[in-house]
Amino acid sequence: MDTHFLYARARGELLLLVQNSLYTEALVRGRAEAESTPDALDAVMAIVRPVVACNRAQVGNGRAYPREMAFGDPAEARHREALAITGRTEEAVAAVPRRHGRASEEDAATRAHVVSAVVFLAMAASQNVTASVDEIVRDIRGRIAVLSPR
Repeated sequence: MDTHFLYARARGELLLLVQNSLYTEALVRGRAEAESTPDALDAVMAIVRPVVACNRAQVGNGRAYPREMAFGDPAEARHREALAITGRTEEAVAAVPRRHGRASEEDAATRAHVVSAVVFLAMAASQNVTASVDEIVRDIRGRIAVLSPR
């Protein structure tokens, strides 16, 4: 018997178990960096960069994680945990424009949700299989820069 499945019933759950832990650590680092970053877009990217770096540590697992989150079993505990981590990430991103007085609560939450979608799509996209962390972060930055009020 494979002992991995004592902790998770299926490979998707095992992936979530491992990646959720790594993602949580990345989010903690990103939030801390964002707190001391004066520019709003740079602060958002301070949150995003460690998440992307975590995701790229093992590209196959990193690409599968967003898919498992999106299409996995929402009744499964590790899936719920992954969605909660995404929610905390969106809260961290939404706090940035609010802290800078650049968005209402509702606008900040909407922008954060869009940022989350852009990040997860960039991490799962087939064209990014060989892309570096810097290349993916640069792509994400360009896409979310249009969300910033002028």
